[in-house]
Amino acid sequence: MTKILVNPINLKHIEYLNNKDIAGYIIGLKNYSIFQNLKLDIDTIKKLNTKKEIYISINKPIHNNELDDIKNKLKELSKINIKGILYEDIAIFNINKNLNLNLNLIWNTMHLPTNSVTCNYWNKLGVKGAVLSTELMYTDFIKIKKETNMIIMVYLYGHIPIFVSARSLISNYMKYVNKEYKDKTYYLYEKERNKYYPIYEEYKNTFITEDIINGINVLKDLNDNNIDYVILNSLLIEENKFNEIVDEYIKNDNKADKNTYTGFLYKESIFKVK
Repeated sequence: MTKILVNPINLKHIEYLNNKDIAGYIIGLKNYSIFQNLKLDIDTIKKLNTKKEIYISINKPIHNNELDDIKNKLKELSKINIKGILYEDIAIFNINKNLNLNLNLIWNTMHLPTNSVTCNYWNKLGVKGAVLSTELMYTDFIKIKKETNMIIMVYLYGHIPIFVSARSLISNYMKYVNKEYKDKTYYLYEKERNKYYPIYEEYKNTFITEDIINGINVLKDLNDNNIDYVILNSLLIEENKFNEIVDEYIKNDNKADKNTYTGFLYKESIFKVK
């Protein structure tokens, strides 16, 4: 049966979700996690009051001056009863291997887990699972699951990350136009599509997300085909609305209307090299 993982909003939200029929949480590691509401330090992770599964997200690129610190943090995490690490940077894989930490690693390199061949490559190296790319159709999720022994996770609800810049684009722009920069979410307007994209700064980087994807219509198919986990991300979403979504996924009896954004779940994308 497909399990539900939730990216919670804050610690109080975990207390609320503890009473819900979900498998567990994806918690960001402070200073090393992006596209995530809740980011905690090691001491706070140790004190989390829950019996549910805990996955720690370390999905920020690791710089050379951070290697010693992240090594120490991974050592500490290896002593805690967590389910696994969702990682992006291969440094996490190498540290786990070289130090024999035996952490369960879930490959979560944004946009790259797109086929079973690459998934199986990492699986042979000891990686336990993968978070598949949001650029895939839901039928691709099913196909990959059938062709790999990995734990397969798919992003089914929330804002889709589409862009990261290692520059402070908003605050620099505000300086240029002599306006005050406020630490909040702004909205970038694209004239061609006549739409707005949420944009914000964190770690002196700039992040842009797409509309909220909602794949509840394919949840039954994913469950019937043994997809291990679906992920619901609360980033930039009001708490009451998000809680309603969690309930709908638990019940698995709600059908989204035709105007619901579904990303690439039903949209085949074919690129040919000329």
